[in-house]
Amino acid sequence: MKDLILLLATPFFLLCIALELWVDHRRGTGYYRFNDAFGSLSLGILSRSSTLVVFSLGALVIDRLLPDSRLMEWDSASVWTWVFTFVAYDFMYYWLHRTGHSLNVFWAGHAIHHQSEDYNLTTALRQTSSEIWGWVFGLPLLMLGIPLEVYLTCGALNLIYQFWVHTQHIDKLGWMEGVMVTPSNHRVHHGQNPEYIDKNHGGVFIVWDRLFGTFQPELDHVQTIYGARTPLHSLNPIWANCQVWSSLIRDAWHASSWWDKCRIWFMPTGWRPADVEQKFPSQHSDLASFQKYDPVTDNRTRWYCLFQLAAAVPLLVYFLEHFKELDYFLLALGFAMITLPLITTAWLLEGRKKDWETVRLLVSWLGFGLACKIMSPSSVMVFGGYLLLNSVVYWLLLRDGRLELESQGTKDWNTESRGMKGQNTEG
Repeated sequence: MKDLILLLATPFFLLCIALELWVDHRRGTGYYRFNDAFGSLSLGILSRSSTLVVFSLGALVIDRLLPDSRLMEWDSASVWTWVFTFVAYDFMYYWLHRTGHSLNVFWAGHAIHHQSEDYNLTTALRQTSSEIWGWVFGLPLLMLGIPLEVYLTCGALNLIYQFWVHTQHIDKLGWMEGVMVTPSNHRVHHGQNPEYIDKNHGGVFIVWDRLFGTFQPELDHVQTIYGARTPLHSLNPIWANCQVWSSLIRDAWHASSWWDKCRIWFMPTGWRPADVEQKFPSQHSDLASFQKYDPVTDNRTRWYCLFQLAAAVPLLVYFLEHFKELDYFLLALGFAMITLPLITTAWLLEGRKKDWETVRLLVSWLGFGLACKIMSPSSVMVFGGYLLLNSVVYWLLLRDGRLELESQGTKDWNTESRGMKGQNTEG
C-alpha cells in the first residue's frame, strides 16, 4: 500500500521539482546543482528498488507475529481511526527521527538523507536503503490493533507531506510555524551549523519538538550550511548508504577494548573510542571555510546521466508492478539493471573515465542474453529496449571518450556558473 501510494505520487514529485528548478533559474538563486540533484534522485530510486530484494526483519515480524498480538479491534472505515493513526504515527515518527540523530546505529541508516549539501525538492527524495530498525517504532501502534493498511497509508501520507518542506523558496508561514513542520523549520533540521544540529525532528507536526525541547526557529543572522558534518564527497548511491556503517565497522575493528567494540553501535551519534580517535582523528567539515563537493564535468556527460535517471523511473515502475510474478533471480537481475547504471554514471559525474560504464553495458547485455529465455515477453521488451536505447545514447554522447571541462559561464545547474560555488544562500 505504502509503495503504491508513493509510486502514484511520483509524477507529482517530478512536476514540482521541474517547477522549482524553473523558479530557481528565473530567480538566479542557485539552489540546484546537477551533480548533487543526481545523487539525491539516484538514492531515491535505489531506496524503492532495494525494498524488493533486501530481506526485511520488520516485514517478517509484522506478517508472522503481530496478527496474534493485537490488543484491540479498530474500524478502518472510521474517521477517528484515521485521525488517531495519522497523529500517533507522527508522534512515533518524531521519536524514530530523534533517535536517528542520537544513536550511532540509527544514524548510520538516516545519515543518507542529510548528506546533500544543497537543499531543494530533490533532497526530499534522498532516502535510505540501509535503515534496518525503523519498523520497531511502528510496533506499538500495530500491537494496539491499528489496521495495517491504515498504518501504511498514514505512513505514506506522512512522507508525502514532508516532500514540500524541502525548499528554500518559501519563507516563514506565520501561525503554521508553531504547529506544523514548514520549510523554514525543516531547513533548520538540515543545517549543520552548531545552532541547528539535532533540532526539529517532527514529520508533520512541530509541536512534538516544542513539547520535548528540540525546537529551534530559523535565525535571520545564521547562514545555513547544509549537509552532514562528515562530508560524503561521492555521488555513488551505494557508498552513500555504506559510509557511516563502514566507519562504524572500521572503528569497532581498530578499538583495542572489547567493550568499546560492542558499545560503539549504541553510543551517542559521533562517539568514537578514545584510542581510535587518537589514531584516526575525525574529519569534520570546517564550517568557516566550507566548500561544497562539486566535481565539474562536461555537458554530454550530464545529458547521459540525465538519460539514466529518466530511464530508471519507468524501469522502476515496471519492476514494482511485476515483482510478485518474478523469482528471486529475476528480481536481482532487475535490481541490478536499475542500480548499476546509477553507480557507473555517478562515477562519470565524479570525473572518472568511461571504462566502467563500458564494462557495465557489456555485462548488462551478457546478463540479459542469459536471462531472456526465462523472462516474460514484456520483460524482454522493456529491459531489451532499455539496453538498446542505452547503447545508442552511449554511442552518441560518449563514443569518443572526451570529458571536456566546461568553460566559465556555461549555463547549467552548477552554482559555479553563477559565481556561487561553495556558498549557501537563503531565499
